[in-house]
Amino acid sequence: MSRTAFLRSCSSSLRNSLRYLQMGNYAPEKGIFGEELLKHPSGFKLLNEKVRKRSFELVDKIVNRKCDKKVVEVFDDLSNEICSAADLAECVRNMHSIKEFSTAAEESMKDFTELVESLNTRSDLYKALKDSLEAESSSLTDIDKRTALLFLDDFEQAGVNLPQTQKCEYVRLSKEIFMVGSEFTHGAELPVMVAPFYSKMYRVKRHLYSPNALAVSRSTRQWSYSTYYSYNEEQEKRLRHLITCRHLLAQLTGFQSYAHRAQQTSLLGSYENAHDFLIEVIKSCQPAAEQELAVLADVLAQVESKREHLCESDLTYLCMLYRENAFGQLQHLSRYFSFSNLLKGFELIAKRLYNVSFSFLTPIAGEIWPGNIIKINVFQDKNEFLGTIYIDIQDRQTKTAGDCHFTVRCSKQLDDGSYQTPIVVLSLSLTKGLESIENIFLSPHQAENFFHEMGHAMHSMLARTQYQHVAGTRCSTDMAEVPSNLMEYFFNNIDVLREIAKDNHGRPISVEDAASLITSRFAFTSLEMLQQAVYSLFDLEAHGGNAEGIMNGRVSTADLYASIWSVVFPNVKKETSSAWHHRFAHLVPYGAKYYSYLVARAAASLIWNTRFRDYPFSRENGLAWAKVLSKGGSLPSADLLNSALGYWPTVQNLATALKEEADQTCQRSAVSV
Repeated sequence: MSRTAFLRSCSSSLRNSLRYLQMGNYAPEKGIFGEELLKHPSGFKLLNEKVRKRSFELVDKIVNRKCDKKVVEVFDDLSNEICSAADLAECVRNMHSIKEFSTAAEESMKDFTELVESLNTRSDLYKALKDSLEAESSSLTDIDKRTALLFLDDFEQAGVNLPQTQKCEYVRLSKEIFMVGSEFTHGAELPVMVAPFYSKMYRVKRHLYSPNALAVSRSTRQWSYSTYYSYNEEQEKRLRHLITCRHLLAQLTGFQSYAHRAQQTSLLGSYENAHDFLIEVIKSCQPAAEQELAVLADVLAQVESKREHLCESDLTYLCMLYRENAFGQLQHLSRYFSFSNLLKGFELIAKRLYNVSFSFLTPIAGEIWPGNIIKINVFQDKNEFLGTIYIDIQDRQTKTAGDCHFTVRCSKQLDDGSYQTPIVVLSLSLTKGLESIENIFLSPHQAENFFHEMGHAMHSMLARTQYQHVAGTRCSTDMAEVPSNLMEYFFNNIDVLREIAKDNHGRPISVEDAASLITSRFAFTSLEMLQQAVYSLFDLEAHGGNAEGIMNGRVSTADLYASIWSVVFPNVKKETSSAWHHRFAHLVPYGAKYYSYLVARAAASLIWNTRFRDYPFSRENGLAWAKVLSKGGSLPSADLLNSALGYWPTVQNLATALKEEADQTCQRSAVSV
């Protein structure tokens, strides 16, 4: 069947799979992701019972030395049993369009969290695994040993060697962290109620869902920014509670702070190295950023009647104004980015690099929640089934905000030698309705985000590891972000862009438009990097040296954020009483590791320039990179990058990569607006 037929089939499958939603009659033929217990919300309780029963059977095998294979293999079976169900529940909790399912999934997640933490504090499990390293030493491979050591590290970080009362405290703190993290994330996504007076004055709706960053009126921008990001006492309490629980948990398990604890398996390896990296990035990028800020100040002077100081709320608008006048208005380029063309374009890249193809299918009612959802089965060499990707493209309030991905099930070698196939869900907000993918057009920014999320998905699809504990994206956070960042470099290459960006008549984007789009995309890179460094340093320091002060009330998170901003951006005025970080939901999943995005961007830049810049469709380099991805976290991140680059990158290598990109893309020329 041709790709066009696949896509036509996909579009019709969407209409078919949504028919029961439109009829208001949820009649599942299948359980969620094929789990037959999950045809109804009540099935989550049965799933928890099933997983607990099977888990304790495996625990009994391990602690009573009744394993019929290596202990680490049984451990991974135990991990797989729990994670496959818990990751499914976490996805449903965040994504399901029927409230009863998401509520049941949240309760399920609480139970799984408690189960995991209680197992991680069992001394008999820990001892059985530790003893097996010696007892089975002659038969253990390097991968066996590394995986076993990673499991042991989980135990040790969970305080397995603590007295019983402190183990109970660890479980309690873990539960608190999950609860308050969910509350903080929910609070970060809430709109602001606007009084009628201000709604009329600033011509905004009664609910403010964004900071209105592109408003032409400066007073509207400043008011909207200050209102949307206004200091929120409830969010401050939640964040203080989250940081306190994390700090106490870290100290309970022998670490100086949560920021020290979080770096144990990272590429940089320590809190000190992470801190040094961020300081080096700030120092390296500030000169280019100062030049770009001067350009923006000139733009501001042209649009305001009196001389004004650059403010936080000005940056997005002024960057947009500069881009429009320097590179032209690029909104018309959306005609080259229909979602059907983007899917075909991404498949084309995957085919050339990895010999991978996509098959679009109709989801069976019940296997996924009602919504505008695409199902893709992924194959390599035409007939080897790799896994399944679901793409939820509907914008609705019942799912988590922002583009993201969920790994529902990881790859794992089974006892018969075959592989458990991964399942991934991507969440994009492209349409509020049920339009066919041929009629959905993305902005260039949305298209790039799609490539980013598909980078994560392909990391999972290409994984072929013996153990699910180290499969695909189950590696250090910094390494997990490299494939997604690398796909952004592919998207912003002129040869690749002209292959994927085509109108409905098959005509590619012109060389001139492609060049303008790419140059516009990389404009103000140094400012973007500095902003990311501010967010990263705040995250690191809030969980590190300032955690005690925050916990004891001597330091507010607002004061900490403001102090970092003023040092990094001394010439950009921060809006009075604003608290941007109260909407920084990434603090929950990426606590003390948000800097990983900058590390990953630097590593992706090095890989792109080494492997793909001159030959973006090289099958040889594509397969070499696929081999790196296939290993997941079964090797240390530094070793994986060494395989890709031919050397082990240092803090200086990574910071220099960002500096070079900032310098090369720096906007130094004034424009008339």
